[in-house]
Amino acid sequence: MSYWDTSALLKLYLEEKDSGQFLSLALTSPPSSTAFIGKHEARTALHRRECEGALKDGGAVILFAAILLEFERRRLTLVPESGELEVQFGQILEFCMAAPPPIFIRTNDALHLAAARVAGEIDFVSADIRQRFAAEALGFHVLPAQYYPNKQ
Repeated sequence: MSYWDTSALLKLYLEEKDSGQFLSLALTSPPSSTAFIGKHEARTALHRRECEGALKDGGAVILFAAILLEFERRRLTLVPESGELEVQFGQILEFCMAAPPPIFIRTNDALHLAAARVAGEIDFVSADIRQRFAAEALGFHVLPAQYYPNKQ
């Protein structure tokens, strides 16, 4: 089981050149949790892809319904906003900013990392290079291991 950031989850639903890596990974380390914001990030990203022409009209709604079904079937757990999440978020932010040199992390990336800690996950799956760097510094086992995205 593993924590999946939204960037990685979307690779399971969108046909992109690196989706195969994530589909293979999902067979051996299936997604078990993501942060409460993941649902909203996925919906936004899918609609953006539709507006850009990468999805057919109505594709965002169909794919988002498929993602929601994973939550309903409890195959994927949403880590809720909580006091514990807030504490972890603060610790991650402080750690990253105190690192020499500082690890500049975005708010949602830190929330995902905090949610992974709250969920007790060791494996952290992401397609976001900055988030992967922070996750590794925090001691997560970052997957896929040999992933080098072209753009972020």
